[in-house]
Amino acid sequence: MPPLSQPSAASGSWSDQIQARFRCVLSDDLVRWFDNEIWRFADGSGGNRFASAIAPAELIDDAPSAIWPALMPCDFLPILTNTMGDWLCIRMAADNTAAQVVHWYHGGGDWIPWGDSLAEAIYFDHVRHRLPGSGRDHAISAGSAVDDDDGACEQLNRWALGRLEHRSVRELEPLRGAELADEMVRRGICQPAVLCQLVIDALENPFLSDDAVRALKVDDAEQVQRALFDNRLMDRQWIDQLFTSDVSHQQVLDQQNWDAVAQHCRRAIQIAPDLGWGWDLLGYSQERSGNLAAAIEHYRRGLECSIFTDQTVRVRTHGFSGEGQKFAAARLMKLGYQPTDPIEKNYFQRLGIACASERRDQIREHFASLARQAAPAKAHELWVRAGWDMGAEPMLAFAELLEQIAISADAAGRAAQGELARTHRNCFRDRYGI
Repeated sequence: MPPLSQPSAASGSWSDQIQARFRCVLSDDLVRWFDNEIWRFADGSGGNRFASAIAPAELIDDAPSAIWPALMPCDFLPILTNTMGDWLCIRMAADNTAAQVVHWYHGGGDWIPWGDSLAEAIYFDHVRHRLPGSGRDHAISAGSAVDDDDGACEQLNRWALGRLEHRSVRELEPLRGAELADEMVRRGICQPAVLCQLVIDALENPFLSDDAVRALKVDDAEQVQRALFDNRLMDRQWIDQLFTSDVSHQQVLDQQNWDAVAQHCRRAIQIAPDLGWGWDLLGYSQERSGNLAAAIEHYRRGLECSIFTDQTVRVRTHGFSGEGQKFAAARLMKLGYQPTDPIEKNYFQRLGIACASERRDQIREHFASLARQAAPAKAHELWVRAGWDMGAEPMLAFAELLEQIAISADAAGRAAQGELARTHRNCFRDRYGI
């Protein structure tokens, strides 16, 4: 890595400058990352997928080039990239602390926490090829995933392992598969990300690869995805075509483990209730068991989550929801749910709009209208939902949204979120001239 400018004595350490710039309090992990210049080890030389760091001098710019304004949620500050458009980002909290690190995927904007610290996120990157469900990764093809040799990132991984020494993570190095995943969850390491891997694994059917099903040349692509998501929906004739008589229909259908899906999702919604995939899949597991009342309640909670938290491609729910629709909304409509609360009813009606762009526009206005009448803390949450519940139309709307998010964050005492929203606004202006 070429030499970069050093912080001057007058300006303070890198962490001091970043904390002053974004009016936040960095976790000890992040302080050490910047001040001990651990980020220099992430020089893009290979190994881990996220092996290219953003230098702190770039982060404190008025409009950091790493930020994807309007696409990336406005409380995200990117610090590591896989150089393919995906990022590990610091997520600013309402109390102005910065600790959680999330994976943000540029192809659709989905995000998921990878850890409550940067060390956890790097550790997850280090081990995820050894976890169940690692073949369903929509951010990078499984064929280009790291296998067993991440020696080029040895220093980076050694730092993360050292930071997690209090959790005895070195004991986990020989483990793989379900044994590794279970231990990580038990020790509270990268729990949402690991639970999502376990859910994906429980839904996988080794008899039904994507390539095998595509060979059937079924015209209805959504029907195929629905059948891969819930194998009970598969046309029995497909199974007859795919397998000889020594494999029974029941053998094929028994491969999925929906009890495990429900178990992992119950844990996920306790740990991270703002992630839509946990509510979606728990709701569907109840629906397929005939417990419709429970399914409806889980789906209603799923409606409260951003569509960008549903991991729809990885868990295959996209076969049910059509273009830009929430899975939970699609299922509630299928079940004939009718809200009684006026605000929920208004929102649900807008979710039912057929045109995806008009739906996004109407939902943006729904939350913006509520935000204009709300107290500062609630207003901030509503302005964020206006932009990132479903995404906003038209793109020009993000100019006002980011400004209102910054104003309401400041009024609510959320200085870090306000400053970061203003930074995203600067990037939006620089990038698009708006």
